[in-house]
Amino acid sequence: MTAAPRPLLSVSVDRPRINHGAQALEKSFRKSPARHRANARPDVDADLDWFARQLWRAFPEAGSENELAELVAEQLTTENRPLHHRTVRNWLRGDNAPAFRYVTRVMALAGAEAVFELIEGRL
Repeated sequence: MTAAPRPLLSVSVDRPRINHGAQALEKSFRKSPARHRANARPDVDADLDWFARQLWRAFPEAGSENELAELVAEQLTTENRPLHHRTVRNWLRGDNAPAFRYVTRVMALAGAEAVFELIEGRL
């Protein structure tokens, strides 16, 4: 007869209690624009500002930020890549950087002046 194997020693591990409220607060701080602006590089901010100016230049008929966001989203949306007006608002505010495919299309819409500004370094 074989003896039944003895159970291994059971050890209870005390896990520290997680304060979910503090975790959520830390996550929201990591995402806050103020933190990102404090750690942002000036050259990146200049590039985002330049792109926002090109959006205004490409659509001079826009009377407000919301109207501009709607116009840009409508113009840059394709079958495969829909563009939401909130994304455009984030670009205008400098919260997000656009993909290169959008930069080139906006430069084409803004005209030759946008290209020369970029080449000459007058951001």
